[in-house]
Amino acid sequence: MLETLSVALPVFGFVVAGYGLGKTALFDAARAKGLTNFVFWFAIPLLLFRGGAALTGGGGAGFDAAVLIAYFAASATIYGLAFAANLWLFAGKGAEPPLAAMTAAYGNSVMMGIPLAQLFFGAQGLGVATAIIACSAIAYYGVTTLLIELRLGKRASVAGIARETGLALVRTPVILAMAAGLLYGALGLGLHPVLQRFIDLGAAAAAPTALFALGATLAGFKLAGDIGEAAVIAALKLGLNPVIAWAIATRLLGLDAMATAAVVMMAALPCAVNPFLLASRYEAYTRRASAAIVLSTALSIASVAFAVSLTL
Repeated sequence: MLETLSVALPVFGFVVAGYGLGKTALFDAARAKGLTNFVFWFAIPLLLFRGGAALTGGGGAGFDAAVLIAYFAASATIYGLAFAANLWLFAGKGAEPPLAAMTAAYGNSVMMGIPLAQLFFGAQGLGVATAIIACSAIAYYGVTTLLIELRLGKRASVAGIARETGLALVRTPVILAMAAGLLYGALGLGLHPVLQRFIDLGAAAAAPTALFALGATLAGFKLAGDIGEAAVIAALKLGLNPVIAWAIATRLLGLDAMATAAVVMMAALPCAVNPFLLASRYEAYTRRASAAIVLSTALSIASVAFAVSLTL
């Protein structure tokens, strides 16, 4: 645990630094957004292109698709529990139960998962993180939007929601970059040393910049709203989610140690910002989603470090 903390603390230090400077005029909302765009559209795609090429080009350890079963089976359990908790314990109405469920189940796999996966597990971890990101967009946005529309009494079109989700997925730079890297590596194509150096420099900037940008973005969120429900969501996301993922990975699927560690670490990540964005679209649950994001991120250093220390 102490050894894992010694690795994780500097990583989370970038989040804290970003949060602190995000409270100043140096990194206001506009500057934080610009930094996030650099990470999301440039640095992380370069990192994932390189990782994808390594996986299929013989430079990686491969990817076990069974990790997706372990991750999303655990996530679906958390989704259902958070839905029920909001409905029965907090008298949720309308769009609130699905949004609470999405907040509890959707981990911060891009801004935090990718840097940590690279740090702890290298190319194999990047493969796991990117596969989870790709499936998360379909699962969380599709199911949650459908449930919200049904609960609001609207005629939800499954085909329309599926089309909208699919288009959003293929427009996501992290997915396109990983897919391009996988194809590039599978074709056995090489890179000119100058281009390789360019990719390496950009990829090296991804992890620290993503973590700093995450902290700067969170500076605009508030720990307000229903703190009791935010605590329940944080407990489900940081505590129960990785435990269930570990049990499925080891007891049911028999995954190897590295694959188990990667999926458990991803399950231990804090709540993502995405549910807050969907909540803003429906003008519901925004304050509680914001509180859950801030609280779970603050506590995630313990959950991530504990999850990694137990599985490695």
